[in-house]
Amino acid sequence: MKRFLVLVIAVLGVLTAVAQPKIVCHRGFYNSPGADENSIAALVNAHKLGVYGVEFDVNLTADKEVVVVHGPKILGTDIVVQKSTWAEIANATLPNGNKVPTFREWIAEAKKCHGLKQIIEFKKHETPELETELVERVVAICRQMDALDIVEFSSFSYHICKECARLVPGSQVMYINSSFGSKCVEAEQGKKDGLTALVYNVNIFMNRPDLVDGARANGMTTTMWMVNHPEIVDWAIRHHVDFVSSDYPDRIKAYLETPAVRRAVAKRAKDMKR
Repeated sequence: MKRFLVLVIAVLGVLTAVAQPKIVCHRGFYNSPGADENSIAALVNAHKLGVYGVEFDVNLTADKEVVVVHGPKILGTDIVVQKSTWAEIANATLPNGNKVPTFREWIAEAKKCHGLKQIIEFKKHETPELETELVERVVAICRQMDALDIVEFSSFSYHICKECARLVPGSQVMYINSSFGSKCVEAEQGKKDGLTALVYNVNIFMNRPDLVDGARANGMTTTMWMVNHPEIVDWAIRHHVDFVSSDYPDRIKAYLETPAVRRAVAKRAKDMKR
């Protein structure tokens, strides 16, 4: 009997792990001591937190350096990232004292963060040619640094997503959308174009849960953002969303670890098996 109970508990633990949304730190764990958005400190703190992955933004400077910053301007400055040189950006200081890292610097640190997926968000650029160049440079650096196994690709630009799928077949490629005013890519079309996931904000997924169902039916994963409140986490669990991206990953992690939520996740997992 004791062995049976142990087995049941173990099985429920596995089911819970499968059904529970995994956490992504949006722009790193920047709401933590000494960190800024997209800073090395935010990357290190995300790793210490113990989550699935960290999302960060990449841009191409005017002199073609790949930098990790959201843009269009560097916070607290008038420096427009895509219109400025790396020398100009390197001299900038973020609000909490950090510097803007290059993509190479980020990946060098990321390789020390074992088990933490690096989710690259390619920012939109003025032309398809510039977007292709950005993707090519990022992929080349990942290959040079032997880091393709730790990265995933995402963008609001559908062109960039297709370029990622073309250059790195079989990689995790995610299309992001935040507005019904933009095209909501259906899973069937995304799959045809080499995409593997949909990353839609809470308003889109909560108004169109069929997008989540469609992604699952086509073997694609889903990420919901921004998930900063427990009630949104509950919705994600009920609808089998795979990942939640949060500005407060520590709070979301603590909530997912509460007994009540773990019981709800375990029940949902059992229902999925029926």
